[in-house]
Amino acid sequence: MAEIKYIKGDATRPAPWGNAIIAHICNDDGKWGKGFVMALSRRWPEPEAKYRAWYKDRERASSGFKLGAVRFVGVKTIDTVLSPELKLWVANMIAQHGIRSAENPTPIRYGALSTALQHVAEFAKKNDASVYMPKIGSGLAGGNWDTIERLIIEALVDQGVSVTVCEL
Repeated sequence: MAEIKYIKGDATRPAPWGNAIIAHICNDDGKWGKGFVMALSRRWPEPEAKYRAWYKDRERASSGFKLGAVRFVGVKTIDTVLSPELKLWVANMIAQHGIRSAENPTPIRYGALSTALQHVAEFAKKNDASVYMPKIGSGLAGGNWDTIERLIIEALVDQGVSVTVCEL
């Protein structure tokens, strides 16, 4: 049975025993430079490059760049190099409107996060993958973790997807 596991550790280093998705929240403002994305960028250039290209192309209807959308970016680790059958993706989930400011103290959009997590669940089931994440949405996005946890349970856990929340 799927569950949420809470561990101390780095969400950019999922356990090497199966396919995995690292899920995180992006904003719809083209900004990448604070919070968990910095850890992603230190490990791999692809998630940031794909996000920036996606944002740049946002005006084209076919780009799909909007709240609730997700792009899955394949990345490699030593485990996926040694065992090519293992796959690792970063899920860039657009679930934050703008960035946090005095005028926008809570940029997370729970509806968009719910939609994005449903996309992650479909992808995870199709690819036999578990999901790793930090406490998404509860830092710079200003969200309430109890609300976010409930969305994760409904969209992922209740659909049979195992989730590991990593806290440094």
